[in-house]
Amino acid sequence: TTINDFLARHIKQKLGKIVDAKGKTLGYHQGLTFYTIGQRKGIKLPGGPFYVLDKNLKKNVLIVTRNEKDLFKKELIAKNVNWISGKKPKLPLKIKAKIRYRHKPSLATIYKIQNTKYKILFRSPQRAITPGQSVVFYQGQELLGGGIIC
Repeated sequence: TTINDFLARHIKQKLGKIVDAKGKTLGYHQGLTFYTIGQRKGIKLPGGPFYVLDKNLKKNVLIVTRNEKDLFKKELIAKNVNWISGKKPKLPLKIKAKIRYRHKPSLATIYKIQNTKYKILFRSPQRAITPGQSVVFYQGQELLGGGIIC
């Protein structure tokens, strides 16, 4: 049994369009739950390979690209940031940030942009920054905190 089998049994799926970055309809998906930003396998479209570039949850649209380079971004916005020490550091602050488990920490700078949101600007582009996933911040070996990618 795969994770997709489990999801199909427990979550009602809603069919929707698969489009390119310009909005051209390329096909149809079985439900956004089955796709992850950066995913290549399982996108059943002719003329591939295709990569998942984004998911528009409000419109139930899967956005794909043929160019893997489109998956690389230099910044993200984080919400629900928690500072381990309990107090916010002086910002902007140079840090190392991880955008997923087993991801190599990457040099970045963190900025406060709203009362509860922060921008993380990476020195080099990161592949498949995914909304809903965690981002964690380090200085050296010290874990400073983390948040949820918007």
